[in-house]
Amino acid sequence: MKAIKKVLAVLVCLCVVCSCAVFAVSAAATGSITIQNPSNSAATVAGKEFQLYKVFDATVDGTNIAYSWHKEGGVELYKEFFFGDGDGYNLCGKATGTVQEAVEEIASITESIELSRLAESLYNYVKGKAQPHATVVGKTGDTKVEFTGLEPGYYLVYDNATPTGSAVRSAVMLKSVQDNVVITLKANRPQIEKYVFTNENVWGKATSTSIGDTIEFKIETLVPSHTMYENYAYYIEDVLPDGLTLNKDSIEVYQNDTKVGTDWYNLDTDDNKGYDFKIDFTGPITDKFKVNDLIMIKYTATVNGDITPHVANVNTAKLFYHNDPTLDVPTFGSSESTANVYTYMFVLTKFSEDASGNFSNHTRLAGAKFKFYNEGSDEPIKFVKKTVGNIVQYHVAPADTTEETFTEIEVLSTGTPAEGFQNATYLGGNTGDITLFGLSEGIYEIEETVAPSGYILPENRFTLKIDDVVDSYGAISTLTVTGEHTGNGSMGNAGGNSRNLLTWVDIANKPGSALPETGGMGTTLFTVLGIIMMVGAVAFFTSRKRSSVA
Repeated sequence: MKAIKKVLAVLVCLCVVCSCAVFAVSAAATGSITIQNPSNSAATVAGKEFQLYKVFDATVDGTNIAYSWHKEGGVELYKEFFFGDGDGYNLCGKATGTVQEAVEEIASITESIELSRLAESLYNYVKGKAQPHATVVGKTGDTKVEFTGLEPGYYLVYDNATPTGSAVRSAVMLKSVQDNVVITLKANRPQIEKYVFTNENVWGKATSTSIGDTIEFKIETLVPSHTMYENYAYYIEDVLPDGLTLNKDSIEVYQNDTKVGTDWYNLDTDDNKGYDFKIDFTGPITDKFKVNDLIMIKYTATVNGDITPHVANVNTAKLFYHNDPTLDVPTFGSSESTANVYTYMFVLTKFSEDASGNFSNHTRLAGAKFKFYNEGSDEPIKFVKKTVGNIVQYHVAPADTTEETFTEIEVLSTGTPAEGFQNATYLGGNTGDITLFGLSEGIYEIEETVAPSGYILPENRFTLKIDDVVDSYGAISTLTVTGEHTGNGSMGNAGGNSRNLLTWVDIANKPGSALPETGGMGTTLFTVLGIIMMVGAVAFFTSRKRSSVA
């Protein structure tokens, strides 16, 4: 049931590329779908034919919806689209499965381009296999059209109009709805989506990274209908933030899943023109690419020392396209998408541990030294020393740095503990602190190499794990820090703050135990025992003497 509710939440997305729509009607009895003109463009339902196909049947109980395969002539028509080999489609990637798995597969799609491709693929699969469930045609002057008397289910709506003159085709609309639904028609505006390869080994809208890492980006766009254009301009500009260095030789272009040659596009990597690279498809797009082809661009960039702390480092891809074929002088529309890169500040603070095992929070210790490792590595991370404001920081060293590097870092020996030094805004700078910058999400090992004078050196490494959660907008919604350690030495307060991308941990040492000294309790103990033994001997001999006299 949780997955069904997820469908309701996710499938509210509006997609704006192709010419079909998929959504659900789940009224208790019957429902309706109304498609209306937009208020911000010339797109219109007048003169358009909309075809309706039913993909899933549904039963409804309050807010709960249960789907089942829709049948045409007793055949579960769409089952092979999701499973098996339905004319080349196998959305779920396996031979057999349930309708619930198909619903969950759709629910997992969140990006507008992917939803557009799903809707277009569904139409290409069903056309010729079934007659439309219903058809409506917009008449001259109409501002809306309506499908009525719909049973609960999941529906595909396709705009079957052929664009002529300056007509604008409708957009993809993907929704899961209840009762009567009103959908606003959208202009056929080409889309672009930007992704980054994340630490979870999937493409997403954001990732965290360390200075010196190489990260991979992907840009996707669907080729729009351009049959009315004698010449169609279509190009993409990509802008990286200062903290990322483009690897120019890594740029690759794909048509769907096939890499294409450089004769399919023009590449400009002159970064003095306001972008890091530009890929122009203006010539080849009319004779090499087909409508609804997926154009995919992949490339890598290296994180450098200029990456900005405490905020998202925004990577922007912008699509420009010929906007109106009726004009003698072309006008251009544009669309853009972003992917974010983050890196974290980390503060380690050294404290004393009292006899009860508690941290003495106002007893900061100087003199300790540490090395930091990636999990399982015996090669310590290298840092360069920076002074930012009045705080000494150690930044992860880029591979090509010419600055002095440090693998062993000593905590600060001077400074005054501030009020709230454990809160989410504390950036270090006081006695016992080490401030690091340029770390990604991941697992790190911390080795204390020198203990403060009079304190025990821990025999094992400390393990620290930084976890982040990225929301659908590419922001860090949650940042947590956890630690583990066995043996002497303790890990205390640890945490993360997603607002300023700060993580922190406290580590304490146990004071050493004093051994007995000359003239101390040890000598006193021997003296007392000696006196007791002498008194006992005198008593014994006195007793023997009395016994002998008697």
